[in-house]
Amino acid sequence: MTTDIRRAAGTRTLSDTLLSMFGIRRLSTEKDLADLQAGTTLQVFCSSPTLGTVKMLSIGKGRTIPHAASGHLYLAADTVTWRNQRTDENVTLQGPFRLSPSEQKTPHPKMARFDLAAGNEQHVIVIPKADIALVTQVLEAADR
Repeated sequence: MTTDIRRAAGTRTLSDTLLSMFGIRRLSTEKDLADLQAGTTLQVFCSSPTLGTVKMLSIGKGRTIPHAASGHLYLAADTVTWRNQRTDENVTLQGPFRLSPSEQKTPHPKMARFDLAAGNEQHVIVIPKADIALVTQVLEAADR
């Protein structure tokens, strides 16, 4: 990853939202793509129960489910890396990539759930809807 990293348009903090409300900072997918071509690494929020070390959570009566770890996808011109927000564990994803909408929905209206095939691995990711076009274009470009 390069040292020049910034959040993508759909990955916002509270201060990003406030600045956008006052017209100070308006980011778009087009600007994200231009910055990516210029060598900037883009950071996209990405929650996943299958990337990195899978932690199982007990839901009672002996049943467990995989814990969806919060992290970020780091999209660069040549690599796609996921970093766990809590443990700083890095997972470099290898192509070919195939991204398809998941059958399961996410309860948050601004997030979307996808099934990601990366090489011979299958993952589930949840990303902001505003960053879908960016992530799709980066993964398609990484396959070429």
